[in-house]
Amino acid sequence: MKTGDQAERGGPYALSSAKASAAEPDVLLPHLASPAAALRQVLAAHLLRRCDHIIEIGGAGLPITGYITHRPVSVTVIDPKIVPFAEESLNGAPCRVRHVQAKLQQLDLEAPQSPFGLVLLGLSLKPFGDGEAIDARLLALVRAADVLILEHAHSLERVRGQVPALLAERQDRPAIDLDLTINDAALVQAGYQRRRFLAFGAF
Repeated sequence: MKTGDQAERGGPYALSSAKASAAEPDVLLPHLASPAAALRQVLAAHLLRRCDHIIEIGGAGLPITGYITHRPVSVTVIDPKIVPFAEESLNGAPCRVRHVQAKLQQLDLEAPQSPFGLVLLGLSLKPFGDGEAIDARLLALVRAADVLILEHAHSLERVRGQVPALLAERQDRPAIDLDLTINDAALVQAGYQRRRFLAFGAF
């Protein structure tokens, strides 16, 4: 049974309480523990409403699954720290829901049928083994996505080289390119309150 506080933080699919360490599966880090942090998921879910298939890269602690309001055919969340989860329904309708505990580089994953949405909230990609943080699998998904949502903290230096590489794969301009400041105490303390939210193909 989820508590009301857990439901507010991440819906029925956020399984963990706030912890300081990122070493455990599905850990909800302190700066993600307040309702303010979920603003990004709410915005993303609204923009994904026309997508039959949704893939989120990252998402442990606050997966997009708990924020989806429509009835997609499939929702897949891929994160090495997420608790594995499988369900065959969402929002009262058939839906293949999978939370996969892995890095994208470990999977043989192709873009699903259109309309397909790709979500990267809190973008901060890391290499896997000898591979690059951004590999051919991810670039193919970025190109194929009918709706692409990228969101990151301005202060993360790692992201500064990753965002241009991902944007270069798109032929369209972003429908939304939003700089926002979330003045939540936990986000401010972590230095992550200033953020950029990009959405392609949203309208």
